[in-house]
Amino acid sequence: MFGFRPSRRRFLGMGAAAALTPAIASLLNSCANTSTPEASTSPGASPAARAIKFSHGAGLCNMPLFYSVEKQLFSKHNINGDVALTPMVSDIAAQLATGRVEMAVIPFTNAIAAYTQGASFQIVAGSGVQGLIVVAKPEIKTFADLKGKKIGTFQADTLDVVVYDYLKKNNMTYKDVEMVYFGDATELLNAYLAGQLDAVSHIEPYATKAKTSTQGNILGDGTDIYGQGYPDCVVAARNELIEKEPEVVKDVIRTFFEAQYMIESNFEDAAKTTVGKYYKTELESVLAAAKAQPPGVDIRDKKDFMFSRADSMKELNYINALPDEKFVNFSLLSEVIKESPELWDRVKMKSATA
Repeated sequence: MFGFRPSRRRFLGMGAAAALTPAIASLLNSCANTSTPEASTSPGASPAARAIKFSHGAGLCNMPLFYSVEKQLFSKHNINGDVALTPMVSDIAAQLATGRVEMAVIPFTNAIAAYTQGASFQIVAGSGVQGLIVVAKPEIKTFADLKGKKIGTFQADTLDVVVYDYLKKNNMTYKDVEMVYFGDATELLNAYLAGQLDAVSHIEPYATKAKTSTQGNILGDGTDIYGQGYPDCVVAARNELIEKEPEVVKDVIRTFFEAQYMIESNFEDAAKTTVGKYYKTELESVLAAAKAQPPGVDIRDKKDFMFSRADSMKELNYINALPDEKFVNFSLLSEVIKESPELWDRVKMKSATA
């Protein structure tokens, strides 16, 4: 069997936010706190460039980060942006919480789980929106048909919460289905393709691959219950970075805006730039998934939405308390938009907050 089934009680009992991965002991032992500025020694980078390493996920909502790194967009702001090896979804929060990285692109529900256990970071911007897709075998056409069936996803992830919210809307609970949790995007996809799951809640481009390979049905993509433009991955920064080097954080946000514009303008180039190295699927699946999970840096009007999902997480016993108002800090994002309005003006996906 590919997956594992830790209970939500056990998940909660793991302790610190960094303990969202079974390998946390070795991670803590190997962590080198990167909260102080470092000069970059990477080829082609300025000797004085500020090195910023990001933990990250595997979906299209991470594309602004991946594209920025591959196209060296950070260098315009004298930043050497790089990505940390992040084998499992739970490692994103672990690396951020322990200080192994200073910033992360992370599903906002994973960030909530870590934040409420004492992690010292804040959400400062968006990265990608929508794309939480529930795909089921051809014979399963509605959520009611999922009763007694196996659904695979990532625990405490936005993909987990969207299943819970859909079941709740259909007067069902997790007692009506069998949830199977995974740590890796490819592993999750392969389990579904191998017939070991009846349905999968996945991000793009893997959801498109799941549907096309099995001629399955999309039971929901989140827009019917959450509305258009709901956030998935967000940009998080450690508190000390925000406090001591706010201009660095702002320049990262500027870079994400630049990447968003370039991705929106030529998605085929962005797909070719990132497929293989970051997306373990063929180019066709990435191209087909483009509209389902676009980049979105300005999510200032989605703050309440993110907090409302914390209610679902509390009902699932993933958190004991709701996050406080400091969890989301869009002040630097607002400053970037005010100082560099041309960046905001030209992107397609933007907040309704002017």
